Amino acid sequence: MTEHNQHNTDEHAEDSHAHNDNAVIMGRTLPVPVYTAVYIGLGILTAIEIALSQLPRGFLTIPVMLALAFIKAGLVVWFYMHLNKDSRIFAATLIIPTILVILATLFLMIVPTGY
Repeated sequence: MTEHNQHNTDEHAEDSHAHNDNAVIMGRTLPVPVYTAVYIGLGILTAIEIALSQLPRGFLTIPVMLALAFIKAGLVVWFYMHLNKDSRIFAATLIIPTILVILATLFLMIVPTGY
């Protein structure tokens, strides 16, 4: 095997094992791949949402549920849709409109009704 072919084979071998790395979350190394750690995190967040939905409705129930939904959507987009490896312009085209929608929604919640 030539040196060039050996180099290409090594690169492909490294790429195929890139998804099997251990996940590092908040400085702790977990013995599972990153995608598995994200999957477990999404499951935990979903369990929290289900538990919150069974509690009596309070003032903060909806904002907390929305925050959890945004976190889950962010995890899916960041890891499973590979936004973390794409150009930052793609992240900006997602984040800027999201911030504008949140601000517009907050503004509309403040505006008095009933005229």
